[in-house]
Amino acid sequence: MKARMLITGLVVLAAVGTGALLSREPWRLYREQQAKTDQSLRAMRAAEDKSANLTRQKAHADSPLGREELARKMGFRKPGEALVDAGER
Repeated sequence: MKARMLITGLVVLAAVGTGALLSREPWRLYREQQAKTDQSLRAMRAAEDKSANLTRQKAHADSPLGREELARKMGFRKPGEALVDAGER
C-alpha cells in the first residue's frame, strides 16, 4: 500500500513538474505581449493628449481673444493705441 502511494505521489509530482516546465514558454510570450501592449497604450495616450492640447490651442487661436493676442504678439495695435514699454508701467 505504501509503495502504491509513493508511486502515485511520484507520478503526480512528475506531472506537475512537466506541466510547469512546458508552460514556461507560453508565459514568457504572454509577458512580452503584455509589455508591448502597455507600451502601445502609453504611446496612444500620449498621442491623444497631444491631439487634445493642439485642439485646445486651435480653438483659442480661432477665438476673438486668441486672434487679438496673436496680433499683439506680432506688433499690431488698435488705432490710436499707444505702445507701452514694460519699464514705463
